[in-house]
Amino acid sequence: MAQPGAAEIAEHRNLASLQVTITGLKNTKGVVKLAICPAGSDFPDCKERAVRAASLTIAGGLAHARFSDLPPGTYAIGVFHDANANGRLDTFLGIPREGYGFSRNPPFHPRAPRFSEAELEVTGAAETTIVMRYLL
Repeated sequence: MAQPGAAEIAEHRNLASLQVTITGLKNTKGVVKLAICPAGSDFPDCKERAVRAASLTIAGGLAHARFSDLPPGTYAIGVFHDANANGRLDTFLGIPREGYGFSRNPPFHPRAPRFSEAELEVTGAAETTIVMRYLL
């Protein structure tokens, strides 16, 4: 078995980790869907361009995720409470019927936040808390 080269070891040492906590969940139904979006990825709808995506279980009004081996960089995170586990954010007349949230917890606007409103720098060991918001 080949030993990793100096470049691979240096690259691995420079990777980052991110601990995400989601608070304010109304109930334990379904899952929380999470996407970590890089700059230029059509945030918050980055879909297949997400650096990482996950479905998180809910316990006690919280959901947690830890991502390791992330390339250091600027990201924005979008989450939603997929209460009926259908894999999408349900809306009524364009208004979310399920809880949603973003990194940096930007204030409510009648539009999705811009990447710059939710961006966070991830280097080393980073942590963030996202507060779930429910409109209906």
